[in-house]
Amino acid sequence: MTGPHPLAEEIQDFVDGRLAPSQQASLESHLTTCPRCRRQAEQLRWVKNGVARLPMHSPPAEQLERVAAVLEHEDRRSPGWSWRRYALPLAGALVAAAAVLLLVSRRPRDLPDAVMRDFVAYGAAKLTLDTASADGPALERYFSRRGLAFRTRLFDLRMIGYNLIGGRVHRLNRRPSALFAYRGPNGQKLVCEMYEGRTADLPSGGEAVSHGGIEFRIFRRQGFTMVFWQEGPVVCVLVSNAPTQDVVAFAYAKAAKS
Repeated sequence: MTGPHPLAEEIQDFVDGRLAPSQQASLESHLTTCPRCRRQAEQLRWVKNGVARLPMHSPPAEQLERVAAVLEHEDRRSPGWSWRRYALPLAGALVAAAAVLLLVSRRPRDLPDAVMRDFVAYGAAKLTLDTASADGPALERYFSRRGLAFRTRLFDLRMIGYNLIGGRVHRLNRRPSALFAYRGPNGQKLVCEMYEGRTADLPSGGEAVSHGGIEFRIFRRQGFTMVFWQEGPVVCVLVSNAPTQDVVAFAYAKAAKS
């Protein structure tokens, strides 16, 4: 894996062995050349291995001693402050905190919220595209080569003023997804994500609309509009901070071509 550092979620999924084989191999290759990501993976493995041995009520003594040893090492490095008195109590607190953090990180995030966050990250250049291309079929082949098991469909939206500019293999709420982006005539951004799932898994709320025999779920949050619909085993979602009626019209246009 070259280019930008992988997301923390991707490194966690790598440590847990949940990536597709090609993605697992690519990220493993990246770790051999990136000390920062390798260090993060090692830290996640340490937490995972520790929590795996954690009983329901109290951490095992050997786990406490291990964390205490780390703190004592810090004591030797910082002679002006002694950790020794607090080593075992702090060890217990750290192990317990690690368990809580791991559970929190595992909690699925609200899907509309996750889509909105992806759009914001993309707009802030914190979420970059793997490849730049205005060729829809070429991007579909790219997603297939990168290990996505479902069929993606990318459309030319130039007739409504939006140009395809590229895509990335992504993870939406820990689900493999295809993310691709369009740019409007005045620089407006429009992002589409596709993932295997069901619109029935979406949270309550939002507006349910039927158009052309297709059921759409529309969520509006903080000035962003997310429109979800089902295409066979795949859920599609469009998100933008453009006017809601425009985003809904784009979704209708894309869904009608299925």
